[in-house]
Amino acid sequence: MSEDERRLRDGRYVLRGLLGEGSQGSTFDAVDTAAAQPVAIKRFGVRGARSWKDVELAEREARVLASLSHPLLPKYVEHFEEDGSLYLVMEKIEGETLDALRLRTGGVSEEEILRFLTCAADALGYLNSRTPAVVHRDVKPRNVVRRPDGSYVLVDFGAVAERMKPAGGSTVVGTVGFMAPEQLQGRAMPASDVYAVGATALAALTGRDPETLPHRGLRVDARAALAGRVSEPLVQALEQMLEPDPDVRPSSLGTIVARMRHQEPGQAGKFWKKKRVLTHEDRQVRSIQGLSWVVWGLGWPMVMPTQQEPTIMFAWLIVTIIINWNHGALIRAALREFGRAKDHRLREAEMARVPSPRPRVEPEHAPPAPLPQARVAVTQQQQQQQPEFHDDEFHDANDDPGGAKRERRS
Repeated sequence: MSEDERRLRDGRYVLRGLLGEGSQGSTFDAVDTAAAQPVAIKRFGVRGARSWKDVELAEREARVLASLSHPLLPKYVEHFEEDGSLYLVMEKIEGETLDALRLRTGGVSEEEILRFLTCAADALGYLNSRTPAVVHRDVKPRNVVRRPDGSYVLVDFGAVAERMKPAGGSTVVGTVGFMAPEQLQGRAMPASDVYAVGATALAALTGRDPETLPHRGLRVDARAALAGRVSEPLVQALEQMLEPDPDVRPSSLGTIVARMRHQEPGQAGKFWKKKRVLTHEDRQVRSIQGLSWVVWGLGWPMVMPTQQEPTIMFAWLIVTIIINWNHGALIRAALREFGRAKDHRLREAEMARVPSPRPRVEPEHAPPAPLPQARVAVTQQQQQQQPEFHDDEFHDANDDPGGAKRERRS
């Protein structure tokens, strides 16, 4: 990479090195000088894109990631087009990929897999609750990062699907071995991500890709692949996740994890009794929950001397219970909404610091604006691939009542 390519967006982003390359683009380690924080920048070469589908996938990843806000998903910063490429800027997730971890250790421990399944269930539960549901479609060890605090984050939304049934045809996107059978038919659904998580967990435990493991028909034989190395509840959970039939496979990973928590004993049972790894959002929720109960307790000596009936305190208790219900779901929603509003204000402030270009006076009958250079290049490539036909090779059947509707002259 040359020196002039190391800065983007008028010098705001400084590229420090290459993090990885894939079929859809390259990801760089960078620094956001405006926010003074590390970021990851994904570059899509839309000028040299093979088809409009590549451009569409790049734009879809940026659009979907901008709508998400969850502690176990990368945080969106912005996206822009520069020099014929589309750049997506997101939070850099510090840590080690599950793929690198399994290659380094030859197979991760059961406790690590249980922690991964818990984090994946939380993240997928959030994605599936969106309207419309968001399907990742490419969960695999390379797209899972283990943070230093022990939590696991899903990254790389380049194959994401925004709707249950794509309109105007479907696209097969995924990785062989980790892709659910229905994805080969272009039918990605929430249950498809459950299959991918199960294949990822099995690959991390064994150190081998799923297609190299024992099979029974179309089913990956998790029991034979693990050969008694993990607890029975985990084996049963993996068998449910790797069910080839999407109508039989559970569509919610959270249901499978919850069932494991109530099964006895072994390593799985011991894990649930240990102190869990908390994310930053979990700590915030617990602090607010504790504060709400402290305030309610302190309210008794303040309210009771002035009130004959404790009705106000019971009403206060009901409000406190509702706020803390379902592991603080209302508090989490409020924190995420506050985070989105804060990010929006920061982006507006950043845009306000950038001087706007002088408005250009257009003539009264101006020609239509040209397409962006990147899109023009893709259109030209597609036009060059189309065969040429001459008018004298075909004739309309309307000109020849006895002929077919449209036929080739002999």
